[in-house]
Amino acid sequence: MINSIRFGLTLTMLMAALTAFSARPALAISDKYRDLSARLVSDAEQQLSQQKAEAADGLLNLALTADPGNARAFLLKGKAQTALGNKDEGLRLVSVGLEIEPGDKEGLRLKGEYAAGLGQIEEAETALSRLRTVCDAPCIVADELAQLIETAREPKKD
Repeated sequence: MINSIRFGLTLTMLMAALTAFSARPALAISDKYRDLSARLVSDAEQQLSQQKAEAADGLLNLALTADPGNARAFLLKGKAQTALGNKDEGLRLVSVGLEIEPGDKEGLRLKGEYAAGLGQIEEAETALSRLRTVCDAPCIVADELAQLIETAREPKKD
C-alpha cells in the first residue's frame, strides 16, 4: 500500500515536472530530458522484472514524452504492451525502436519473437536475418530465434 502511494506520488511529481518543461518553446532534446528519460526507463525495467507491466507502461509513456527518440523506451514499451496482451501493439512499438536503433540485438530478437508469435513468419525471418548480420558468430540468440520461428512455422496439432 505504501509503495502504491509512493509510486502514485512519484508519477504525479514527474507529470508535473514534464508539464512545466513542456510549457517552454520547442527546442532540441536537452541532456536533462535525456537523463530523465533514461531514469524512467531504468525504473520501468525494474517494474517489468517484477511483472508489473502496467506500471512500467506508465513510466515508459513519461520517458517517451521526455525523449521521443529513446529507442530503449520503445523496446520496453513493446514488451510491456505484449505482457498486457496487446501483441500487435507490442510488435509495432518494437519496430519503432528498431527504426531508431536498427542494430539493437534485443530489439531484433523481440521483433522476431513477437512476429513469429503472431504468425508473421516473413517479418520474423527478416528480423532473424538482420540479427545474424549484427551478431558475432556464434550467435546463440539468433539460433534460439531461428528455432522459435521454425516452431511457429509448423502446423499445430490438435
